[in-house]
Amino acid sequence: MNAAHLHLIINHVPVIGTAITLFVLIVGLIKKSDDVKKVSVLILILTALITIPVYVSGDNAEGKIEGNYEDVDESFIEEHEDFAYYSFIAMNITGAIALVSMFIFKKPKQLPNTFTYLLFALLVIVFSMMAYTGNLGGKIHHPEIKEDKLPWEASSTPGTVKEKIDKSENKTSKEDKDNDRENDKEDDDK
Repeated sequence: MNAAHLHLIINHVPVIGTAITLFVLIVGLIKKSDDVKKVSVLILILTALITIPVYVSGDNAEGKIEGNYEDVDESFIEEHEDFAYYSFIAMNITGAIALVSMFIFKKPKQLPNTFTYLLFALLVIVFSMMAYTGNLGGKIHHPEIKEDKLPWEASSTPGTVKEKIDKSENKTSKEDKDNDRENDKEDDDK
């Protein structure tokens, strides 16, 4: 297993872990269960810890793929790397806050609602950042999620084969309708 493979295996954990944390926190808020809220804090701490090797393995993954593969769009690597840095910082600040809260709000103390709502707001921000980072990372090697054309597709005409067929059928059917109308009009004039 190389660095790029390791990065690809664990890079989904920050996005999915943050989503699970949000879900568990929402359940804790709805049920007004302090235990469920604390479970969400533990999940957040674990997710933040796993984010460290995800971020560190990214540099090694970049070195492994850069300049070595034709189907990799290197124009997204720097953008992904830059945004990953900010997402990494946001995740670990939120994780550190969660870790401190575990010591401050030990049993029998409960997590105050103000802290829970603050954590919820931070998690929404971190989840958004992680999802966007993952999207940028996906664009490096997944052309199906790109809005722009790939550099090697610049000479081809826009659209898929199906779109081209649909357009030509629409033109033909529109032309047929126009011809039918003209024929009907000529018949009416006679």
